[in-house]
Amino acid sequence: MNVLEALCLGALQGVTEFLPISSSGHLVLAQHLLGFQESQLFFDIAVHVGTLMAVFLVFWRDLALMVRGSFRAIGQAISSQTAFNSTGLDSSVKMALMILVGSIPTALIGLFLKDVFEQFFTSAKIVALGLWVTGSFLIWSRWAKPRRTLLENPGVFDALFIGLVQGMAITPGLSRSGVTITTGMLLGLGPDLAFRFSFLLSIPAILGALVLEAFHKGGNHPEWHVVAVGFFSAFFVGWAALRLLRSLVDKGKLFYFAPYCFVLGVLALAIALF
Repeated sequence: MNVLEALCLGALQGVTEFLPISSSGHLVLAQHLLGFQESQLFFDIAVHVGTLMAVFLVFWRDLALMVRGSFRAIGQAISSQTAFNSTGLDSSVKMALMILVGSIPTALIGLFLKDVFEQFFTSAKIVALGLWVTGSFLIWSRWAKPRRTLLENPGVFDALFIGLVQGMAITPGLSRSGVTITTGMLLGLGPDLAFRFSFLLSIPAILGALVLEAFHKGGNHPEWHVVAVGFFSAFFVGWAALRLLRSLVDKGKLFYFAPYCFVLGVLALAIALF
């Protein structure tokens, strides 16, 4: 891999990780077209860390509030020696708890069905199907009505269901952001809450995936300057894409990406057949 390829793949990761058009589907097709026969494992980890840093930058206030509130709640519980009671917790701590709840189905799918989903990454047909499913979700988002706009946090059922959908989005071609944000909106969450919960929920999922990848052996190891180019490209492009997506979700225009997913799905199917 050279510097130009690293720059392009990093930018591709940054755009597709956050915009609802499937990062995994694009990377499978891009590496196929570039002719990479071996896994670019170390580079893949680097660009995922880059996009994770972009999430931290955009949501640092939410994360700071959750960390500070959680430590305060734990300290109060220890000092008072009373049983845990969720009713008295502030909004940031409740959000942290819902992220933990939502991470359970994602983690179970990742741990026990990882080998099944890994087989999908060799199939452009699966990528095509995943992109068409993503496009369908995005169209549904147009008619999603925020029935619970005053809700500060998702409920337990919301968190579990969105976490389940996030786990299924391991499938290449399924956009994690697209299907989780749309699912939240279909459950009645307001656009901003659905957006925030989707990406806060992505943090433990991305960290877990990085840990699993780090212990995976094999693949090529590009030179450090090539990896650095991919990292910073993914970070800066990802930050810009995340801010753009937030604006589009607030305006109810998530469905704008549906035609692109359908067309790319046709291209993926053409690659598989010819």
